[in-house]
Amino acid sequence: MSVMNRICFIFYLFFFHQTFSPFTSYFASACYLWGTDSGYCSTEPLDPIWKQENMPYCGKRIVYPTCLPKPQQLPASREFPNGRWINFSVIEKDNWVARVAEAHIQERISLEKNESLRAKLKNEYGDRGKIIRRLSRRPDCQNAYRNLFCYINFPRCDTERDLTLPTCRSACENFFKGCVYAKDLWRCGQSKYFNGYFPEEPKTSSDGNITYLREFFPGQPWRQNKYNKKGRELPVCTPAVLGDAPSNYLFNSLLSVFVLIVVILMTWI
Repeated sequence: MSVMNRICFIFYLFFFHQTFSPFTSYFASACYLWGTDSGYCSTEPLDPIWKQENMPYCGKRIVYPTCLPKPQQLPASREFPNGRWINFSVIEKDNWVARVAEAHIQERISLEKNESLRAKLKNEYGDRGKIIRRLSRRPDCQNAYRNLFCYINFPRCDTERDLTLPTCRSACENFFKGCVYAKDLWRCGQSKYFNGYFPEEPKTSSDGNITYLREFFPGQPWRQNKYNKKGRELPVCTPAVLGDAPSNYLFNSLLSVFVLIVVILMTWI
């Protein structure tokens, strides 16, 4: 292969990877909510007025086409004289998310402020030690938790193919960062590692039983955020705010150019 052919081939591989690789990720097979085909892909959440009426809690966080609960109702029966799923609506789900998320936040804050446990030098599990402050006086942690809760329950969807898009790994990592979890507790990795970043080393008890402590984290599987060659985020996961660029994009771009120049120069050696 001539030097010029080598250069053309290198450029082709470089720009093909930068331009098209974000679209090689897999997609779910339908607009799914919590593992069932019970949703429909809609652009209604892009309308501020609609969100104010139907999604008062999560609406401020949902800025993308969304998989919404599909209106449906089962007929009346002896056990359910009024039918089932009569309140299966967006507003009902949004209200549920608000109740559960805020209850979790307040429960954790009350634990962190528990003077009785503090006096006994015990943490929330009854073990000796102090309770780590995560949510109390940490608005970044609280918002990251609310964001993740809304993203999981109102995922982004592909309107052309009616497909649900997984949660972005960045949304998971923002929660663990904002809530000051130690890195070995993060669960934003691959599903094959039960959302760790590497295989788990099993623990062996005194009686010889082997134990694994990891479990899937709510919201998984996670998908890595993807960007085009200009550094703009692509809609391959939830939320994937279009137009956003990674903070290290300039460094990565310069590094890519440097590597490309080195490879080209090596063709002459």
